[in-house]
Amino acid sequence: MVYEEFVREATEILMDRASLDRTEAHSHARLLLDGLTGTRYSHLISPQTTLDRGESKKLREWLQDAARGRPIPYILNRAPFFGLEFEVDERVLIPRPETELLVETTLQLLSAKSAPKIVDLGTGSGAIAVSLAKKRPDARIWASDISPGALEVARRNADSHGVSIGWLRGAPSWLAPIEPFAPFDAIVSNPPYIAARAIETLDIGVREFEPRGALDGGADGLDPYREIAEGAAQFLTNEGFVALELGAGQWDAIRDLFAACGWKVEAPRRDLAGIARVLVAR
Repeated sequence: MVYEEFVREATEILMDRASLDRTEAHSHARLLLDGLTGTRYSHLISPQTTLDRGESKKLREWLQDAARGRPIPYILNRAPFFGLEFEVDERVLIPRPETELLVETTLQLLSAKSAPKIVDLGTGSGAIAVSLAKKRPDARIWASDISPGALEVARRNADSHGVSIGWLRGAPSWLAPIEPFAPFDAIVSNPPYIAARAIETLDIGVREFEPRGALDGGADGLDPYREIAEGAAQFLTNEGFVALELGAGQWDAIRDLFAACGWKVEAPRRDLAGIARVLVAR
């Protein structure tokens, strides 16, 4: 089988078994082949290159996984974020492009601050913390997570990108682990924000493969925000801030939570779709 033939056949299989539309199925098939060859758009660059037996076997295994809904980043064991590549597996949430806005916002707000202290709550793969560390090598950065498996993945990502981060094992409390290292100039987080009852309505790749603890924000999806709003101020410097990613449609409710606790909430930072995606409060 040659490259273009694999992409063509895999596209049909993913349309049939994973119920993807043609565009998405073709994209998934291409990513599998690119992951094997290490070359983007390899089916266009060398369409008639023949797959050897071992390559065909590996692609068939990956295709079976993709057909049952397993996300491509978990199959390939990597995902792009903020111009970097991160190791991912089912112990961590797959980094989303929308979360890059949280990193951009934090960097912008700290641009005039020398050697800022930053903590990333619920770090998962470490994508936020590592990206900040790469852009601000002078920063002192900590990152917490309740999952030992997530911290293992995050540590490897930090090592692979050559950055130093202080790792904190989270507790049921979001803020307790950071107390010994406070105050911080910025507390950042992409916390779980899906309402528990809504998780079963998500795409199969999310609900069946991504870690439930990184998705479930409680009955209304706002439990982590309540805890941060109620307790984070004591862990900030006088000019410090919190920057948090939000789910679509959550701006009003989360803004009101912070305002009720005495925070000054800035205008929302919106993603490319116009969704209020990042809340900054001081």
